[in-house]
Amino acid sequence: MSVQVSKINLIDALKTLQQRWDRAKSQWDDKAAHDFQKQVIDPIEPAVRNAVKGIEHVAEVIAAVRRDCTDDSA
Repeated sequence: MSVQVSKINLIDALKTLQQRWDRAKSQWDDKAAHDFQKQVIDPIEPAVRNAVKGIEHVAEVIAAVRRDCTDDSA
């Protein structure tokens, strides 16, 4: 799996989670739901954003390594 595909899959998974959580919230609205959102759901988006930045950095490093390892004299 390519780095770019991993990034897209992660972003898609976050979108799916957000959609499903929105549906769940429409029927689950009590203190437990609010606590779950605060403790579980809310921290996920920033973590995914950081992971995407990391994936982008890895993609840049891989591209640089490929450039550096390409033998242009052949």
